[in-house]
Amino acid sequence: MTKRKPKDLVSDAKTQDIQLELSRAKTEAARWRRRYKDAIASASSYQEQVEFLLGVAGKPPTQDFQIPVGKPSSGVAVVVPATDWHVEERISLESTNGKNHFNLEEAEKRIKRFYGKILHLIQWQQRLAPVAEIWHPILGDLLTGYIHEELIETNELSPTEASLFLQEMICSGIDLLLRKTKLPIYVPTCVGNHGRTTPRKRIKTSAQNSFEWLLYMTLAKFYAKNNRIHWMIGRGYHNTQRIMGRRVRFHHGDGLRYQGGVGGITIPVNKAIAQWDKAQAVDADVFGHWHTFLWGYNKWICCGSLMGYSEYSVEIKAEHQHPTQTFIVIDRRYGVTVAAPIFVTSAKREQQ
Repeated sequence: MTKRKPKDLVSDAKTQDIQLELSRAKTEAARWRRRYKDAIASASSYQEQVEFLLGVAGKPPTQDFQIPVGKPSSGVAVVVPATDWHVEERISLESTNGKNHFNLEEAEKRIKRFYGKILHLIQWQQRLAPVAEIWHPILGDLLTGYIHEELIETNELSPTEASLFLQEMICSGIDLLLRKTKLPIYVPTCVGNHGRTTPRKRIKTSAQNSFEWLLYMTLAKFYAKNNRIHWMIGRGYHNTQRIMGRRVRFHHGDGLRYQGGVGGITIPVNKAIAQWDKAQAVDADVFGHWHTFLWGYNKWICCGSLMGYSEYSVEIKAEHQHPTQTFIVIDRRYGVTVAAPIFVTSAKREQQ
């Protein structure tokens, strides 16, 4: 092996350092070239995005849409049930956590508001499709009665006095509809569980033992000579009528069974209707009793209560709802197209 001179070793070392530095410089240059290419690509992409956004900022392409003109409706039926008024019952703010108060004077105010709003809603509906007829089902529990002993202490009227008060209120409401419209009025009726004359509910003779049934019969005789109003007074639990070619089953709602539960009355109602439909299928059920507005589209409507939230509601942990009645529209082609609450009080916004 040839011994190298120190000068040569130093020269080789310097050459290796230069080559190492050169390699590092080439690597760094390549890295910067890549970053430059990436930056150019990003800039190009951003430029495209900017150009796209600038294009969007201008008027986009549009079509000249026209209002569709379909076959004119032959008319719809407006259905406005009266249910669960409980006119002579008293409710205090203190007993309902400040949610509701109710007495005979308040009942009269709410009834007047109900009939007035019916006319407003008919006018609104006329803009969409002509109203051909009014259905005004009376579904029971218009009075509270004496079915519990405590009601003897708290009610403002006896059942007979409440019946006379109801006669005045219903006649005044119907007269308003007759005066302000030229439409025929149909009144199917059902008795509730509160208007009974017996301590316990009867099945076979429910109607014959009801203050409400007597009230309906009296009203029907009073309007017997008016050819614009037609009474269909029910004797059984169901009162089924054809409205706009659709079969509608009216009932008070106490024939449904609900023992509480997260799902509310929906599942028990669906089960009951499925069973009733086996005997006679209908297009829709309309009922009250549960003091709750709920629409099971397109099969049933549970109507709210004019009386509203009460001590009993607090006791059974019922959902709070504002006092309401219900506005329903039935179309010959589509069935029930509208089901909405009619608020019979002025809502007050609560402070959080």
